[in-house]
Amino acid sequence: MDAPRLLDDESVREFVTNGFLRLTPDVPADVHRDIDGLLRFACEEETWYGNNILARVPKMYEVLDCPVVRGAVTSLAGPDYYLHPHRAVHTSTPVAARAAGPLGPAVDAPPMGQGSMAGSGWHQDAQSPLSRARHHVPRYLIGFYFPHDTPMAMGPTRVQAGSHLHAHPAEPDGVVFDAVPAGTFFLLHFDMVHAGFPNTTDRTRYMVKFVFARTRHPASPSWDNTETAWRRPAGCIPEYDLPAAWSWLWDWMRGARPAPRPASGGQVDPGGQAARLERIYARAARGEVEALADDLSAGARRGRHERKLARDDAGRVLPRDDIRGYPLRWNERAVVMEDAAYGLAACGRAAMPALLALVGREDPWLRINAAFALGEMGPAATDTVPAVAALLDDPHQQVVRQALDALGAIGRGLDAVLPAIERLLTAGNPAWREPQVMRGWVAEDQVRLNAAFVLLNAVSNPGQTDLAAIERIAAAALGSGNGYVSAVLAETLVRIGTPTAQASAIRYLSERRWDETLMGRRKAY
Repeated sequence: MDAPRLLDDESVREFVTNGFLRLTPDVPADVHRDIDGLLRFACEEETWYGNNILARVPKMYEVLDCPVVRGAVTSLAGPDYYLHPHRAVHTSTPVAARAAGPLGPAVDAPPMGQGSMAGSGWHQDAQSPLSRARHHVPRYLIGFYFPHDTPMAMGPTRVQAGSHLHAHPAEPDGVVFDAVPAGTFFLLHFDMVHAGFPNTTDRTRYMVKFVFARTRHPASPSWDNTETAWRRPAGCIPEYDLPAAWSWLWDWMRGARPAPRPASGGQVDPGGQAARLERIYARAARGEVEALADDLSAGARRGRHERKLARDDAGRVLPRDDIRGYPLRWNERAVVMEDAAYGLAACGRAAMPALLALVGREDPWLRINAAFALGEMGPAATDTVPAVAALLDDPHQQVVRQALDALGAIGRGLDAVLPAIERLLTAGNPAWREPQVMRGWVAEDQVRLNAAFVLLNAVSNPGQTDLAAIERIAAAALGSGNGYVSAVLAETLVRIGTPTAQASAIRYLSERRWDETLMGRRKAY
């Protein structure tokens, strides 16, 4: 492949403030036309492919691997990023009848065409299959690929610039809603607030969603970086200014020791999400470790590690989260941590003693938040690995899942954790096999996926020594019965790179080879 075309400083600053970038892949126009035709045939003449759509239409790899897209993902998620096994086709079918009047770009949940797979209500995406934490730093990215021209009448996806750091969708602000030329690739922070829009043409709109995962804490800038200082970019869309939050993210991505700036005192809604963010990072800038730890402790004994479930019309509990009012607690979409946890993470090493005390507290919600904050520090928290690893024996699957994610984010000093990872991947826990969501996923599925990511991140970070043990564990767990888990373990084996590791991965993948030349009813072989 050609060398990736890395982003420049101004583009990265725009991503920090706006939460997204619009890319034009450097591939011939006929690639997009071919992909559009293949997608339409596969979805309209064959079946629903879900996560298998990329295997069904592998020509999309020409877009994913082109220098522009690969360079942008490398710039924001690091050179060792991973194309997550979750992907989806989002369709917007023509609406049966037009609205009585014109719809504004900020309208919430306008009616969509029957069978549309694009949600028109303002939302932040859930993780898949079950929830993980919402991070301010770019640990996960979303790619939205539009293979055909999408004029305004066809309903392009809308985004709210700057909303990627919000705890929940708020009053629409900074809405970006434009016509999209064929082949456009949007790269978004995973937590960007976005929504579909009605399609008033006579042709179905197609868009494909991809997810990219960071596997290594940044040690240096992964883009074409020439400047160290933070400044507001010329292309910043939000009208407010968040110097404390934005500069901290900029430094984190540069691999520097983040040092939050004091709040600007600019014009922001004192009760809004922007003011919340400035408070978080301004308190970290002032070193309010003790006060932040006290604030986090105040959330104890409120049962926030337990879900608030929805009920049907008959009052029966459903395996679905009741998110009315966006309660701050565990859910199976994506978990927003306490503001104090984000603040303690931004304090860095100074907060480690307080977090080590909190990670051992009796309340599960405190353990979850403390583990999250330590994970956000990356390799700087290597000395805390034994304390976080002790949570892998916790009876609460929520605590185990967050501990695993924290260990993967730390990425180093994980040799002593491998026996517990092996146990979680292979032994199982009958108490974690109750369906958590309508789709039937169980807690054990997500525990194993998070454990697989620990192994992937371990081999992607320098300084991991026991690669032989990781290879043995990954090879033994390949047939776990969960496609997400197996995909991550196969990638782990590929990255280990020994002949035996690659043979295990090739054998597993070749047994599941997909013949993309078969075109349903047009071929009988």
